[in-house]
Amino acid sequence: MTAFSVNLSGSKIRQMTAEEIQQNLIEAAAEQIDKKDGSMLMTFLDPDFGIKTLVSWADNKFGIKLNINQLKDLKPQQIYEKLCQEVQALYARREIEYPVEFALSMTYRADGINIYAFEKLAGWVNDRFGAQISVSHLQNTPPAAVHRELLKISEDYHAVGLENQIDEKIASSSAEQVAEWANKRFKANLQCDDFASEPRLPARHSLGEVGSGSGMTTLKEKLLEVGRDFLRTELSELEKYVLLQLYDSAWKDHLYSMDHMKESIFMRAYAEKDPKIEYKQEGFRMFNEMLDLIEDKVTDTIFKVRLEAGARTRSVWQAGQTKHEEVSQFEMAERQRAAAQAPQGEAARVKQIKLDQPKVGRNDPCPCGSGKKYKKCCGKNT
Repeated sequence: MTAFSVNLSGSKIRQMTAEEIQQNLIEAAAEQIDKKDGSMLMTFLDPDFGIKTLVSWADNKFGIKLNINQLKDLKPQQIYEKLCQEVQALYARREIEYPVEFALSMTYRADGINIYAFEKLAGWVNDRFGAQISVSHLQNTPPAAVHRELLKISEDYHAVGLENQIDEKIASSSAEQVAEWANKRFKANLQCDDFASEPRLPARHSLGEVGSGSGMTTLKEKLLEVGRDFLRTELSELEKYVLLQLYDSAWKDHLYSMDHMKESIFMRAYAEKDPKIEYKQEGFRMFNEMLDLIEDKVTDTIFKVRLEAGARTRSVWQAGQTKHEEVSQFEMAERQRAAAQAPQGEAARVKQIKLDQPKVGRNDPCPCGSGKKYKKCCGKNT
């Protein structure tokens, strides 16, 4: 009755039929519902609520701007494929931009600009993209203009520069020469045998004589792979940093949760379940949840984070007291279960205190042998 603010006394209810009581409650409930503010529910009644939620999620998670009108007529699988294409394109763009942004952050630091930093920046650009930028040009150009110029150089080299450079080298060099050039150019560790295919290409032959055979394709793909890895060196370091931090934190939280579960898993025995089997099953479930959480956090972080100068990964070996016992050890749980199953009404028996020597009465002869009473001799001051 109080839920719908219906004021019916007991005597009145006894005079009413079941149908009349039901009708009163329905009218009171409808009146209370009409008084409530349901404007917030209109958001969920919007026919485009699902699409708008997806667009907002993609914007918050990846920074991707999707057009709602373009997604309305697509099937769920088509939306999924389009979103994957957008994410891949965004990350490919990040591979182009992030190394440049990181190099500029090392040069234009918050604590001031070092003249030697321009020399390092010029050397980095020339070595990475094969450009010819002078130190004086970087010093006399505003930072925003330097950023635009380096991004243009990075875009052009990713688009055609890397492939053209590899094609020129393949056309005029032997396999040994190409391996030596790639190791020096891309900081790789290639051997002549890495370029071989069926049939194996002799090292003394010029690669330009092979034409467009399978060996040629294998060689070019291998060089493009090491070249692209070289161009994204800074982004690879960022990925390692993020993964190490997230795995370190998530793994410690997982071990902490496992230890807490071990202390209470024995309660499953009351449901006629083996605590050790339950512990393994729950641990496996929690481990999968940890992996899902890591995946979600990585995608939240990697598209937005920037690695600043002086950042260092925290060593996982400096945890100190972080410890996880073996699964087979249930000492704490066994002690708690024994305490819980002990009779509650029985008090612990107190051990009787026994004296090493019999107690001497005050009027007894003194143990010292003086013949006097104890209270007038050795026990005078007690």
